[in-house]
This record gives sequence, C-alpha cells and structure tokens, in this order.
Amino acid sequence: MKTKGLVLIVLFVILLAVQVVKAASNDMANEQSSVFSHEDISIESSQQIERLLVSSANAVVAGTITDGILVIDGTVTILPGATVDGKVIVLGGQLRNESGVALEYDTWVVPPGNVSYTRIVLGGLMVLFIITLVMAPCVLWLGFGFLGKLPAAIRVKGRLQEFRRRWPAFYIVFSLAVSASMLLGFSLLAWQTVFRHATGIFDNAFIWVIRYFASPGLDRIMVTITNLGFGFSFGVIVLATVIILAVFRHWVELKGLLICLLGGAILNEILKHLFERSRPEAFHIVAASGFSFPSGHAMVSLCFYGMITFLIVRKRSWRWRMIGAVVAALLVLAIGVSRIYLGVHYPSDVVAGYTAGFTWLSFTIALVMWWEHEREKC
Repeated sequence: MKTKGLVLIVLFVILLAVQVVKAASNDMANEQSSVFSHEDISIESSQQIERLLVSSANAVVAGTITDGILVIDGTVTILPGATVDGKVIVLGGQLRNESGVALEYDTWVVPPGNVSYTRIVLGGLMVLFIITLVMAPCVLWLGFGFLGKLPAAIRVKGRLQEFRRRWPAFYIVFSLAVSASMLLGFSLLAWQTVFRHATGIFDNAFIWVIRYFASPGLDRIMVTITNLGFGFSFGVIVLATVIILAVFRHWVELKGLLICLLGGAILNEILKHLFERSRPEAFHIVAASGFSFPSGHAMVSLCFYGMITFLIVRKRSWRWRMIGAVVAALLVLAIGVSRIYLGVHYPSDVVAGYTAGFTWLSFTIALVMWWEHEREKC
C-alpha cells in the first residue's frame, strides 16, 4: 500500500506541475521569437522578432529585429523603415542596406566564393560533435581514474560509504531529489516549447542540420535504430530481459523494471494528451500517430535502458558504471536523433522525453532501493 501511495503522489505532483505550466502560459503570449529558415524569407513591417538565421537562401527585412542577423550563402536586404539591432553577419553573400540608416553595430560580410560556407559550417559542427562523443567518455574515464587515487577522494569515498551504512535511506532521498529536479526541468521545457513557442529556431535548425546529410542508406540505418526504442526489436529485448530476471528470481528488479517501463509509457500518453502538440508536417519517413510532445521513443527507451543499466552496474566498480552509463546514453541519444531524422518529432519533443523519462527513472530507482532496504531489514 505504501508503494502504491508513493506512486500516486508522484503522479499527482507531475500532473500538478503540468497544470501550473499551462496556467502560466497566458502571460507569455506576446514574447518575441527567433526565426530560422533555409528558404527565401521576408520579415514584414508588422513583424518583430529577436534574431534571424538564414542558410542557403535570401532574406528581406522590412520589420524589426532586436538581436541581429546571420545569413549563410545568401543575401540579406534591409528595406526602408526596417529596424535592425545587433550584429549582421553574412557568410558567402551580400548585405544590401536600402534603409538609408547606418546600422548601430558593426557588420561582417564575406563575399561569395568557390566554396559553400554552409557545408563548411555543418562539417565543422559534425566534426565537433563526433570529437565530443569520442573524447567525452575518455576524459571522464581518465578524470575519475586520476581523482579516485587522490588521498582526499579516498577519504571522501570512505565517508560516503560510512554515511550510507549509517543512513541507507540517503541514496533513496538523493534519487527522489534528482527526480524532482528533472520534473522542474521538464516543466520549464514545456513552458518554453508549447506555451512560449520559444524553441522554434532550435527545432528548425536542428532538423535542418540532421536532414542535410540524408540519404537512402542513412534512412535504413535510422529506421533500424528507431526500432530499438519501440517496435519488434524493442519488444524482443524487453521480453528477453523479463524472462532472464524471472528465471533467476530477481523479483524486486523485475517489479522495478516493469513499473519503470509501463509507468513511463502510461505517463507519456498522459502528457501527450495534456499538451496535444501536433507532429511535424514537412515529411514523414515512417508512419506515426498521436501527439508529438513529449517523444514516447525517447522517454520509454531512457526508462528501459536506464533501468537495465542501473540493475547491471550498480554493484560493480565505478569503471563499469561509467562504461554502462556511456553505452546506454549513446544508445538512447541515437534513438532520439532517429526520431528527428525520420520527421516524426521535433528536437524539443525528444529533449522533453529525456527529461520526463529521467524523472520517472530516478523515481523508480529510488523505489527499487527502498524495497531492497526494507528487505534487508527483515
């Protein structure tokens, strides 16, 4: 009964936070937004936006821009009556200031050349992303290995172990605190995405970056990856995991996994119907139904693979814990990216799915640790 009551309390808090965010949305209707486009665009005289980003296209500005313009491989034309504050940067194009008014900030214009600045920028971003994925685990590995040998770190580790022995509920409280912080993060993201519409530039730019490298071969790879988050492949993995836990009679772990997986799926459906955000309409490589926010693939895959990783590495050394966390994070990240690539989710949907999924995962981990603590007391 205590477990059911705790689950109901957490669900109530989540739904209450959602309602608070929805109630506060009315005050944000007049906020400025930013615009990203990879097609020719015109900012009308009645429009006022924060910043304008354009790639491989031209822009005509007759309205107000308060925080600058960036145009790559295109021309920007500022018409009479327009107001532009902030820097104006043009890479591989031209700036035509027909307003007759000197711009307040310096401009930076690189004329067109024999190369595509769009490819240079995107290539640099992809190289940076790949280097980060490769180097981050290595840096963490070396960093934890170095810090773990320091006398101060050894003393702190000993004190934490003693603290855990004397107050075993500490880690349960810590997991609940992480869950509460992620719930706050989800609420803020929902505010920015659904109500303020402040993530449009992030969504559009990220989709464009990912789809810029699209190909039939990459389409097949992304479909395979997305099936690891929901579909036949995912079902086989879940069934095999449940059978293994049942055969070895790990009933607490099995109960925690099922609550994390099924509860995450149910919570995702509740959140989708609360926010009712439509899916992207530009293209769909795979079929998808229902609402878009938050991403079910991102949320459920993080719950499942996160719980599996916790159950496998929790009693192992920190090196195995880090390896498990990195592998699980890369897999869940790949599933989220596949949903964006396939055109069925906005990037903000995926980030929201991760945030909501981590909220539920942290709560379920705390629940499993509490059950184990109660079992040890018996």
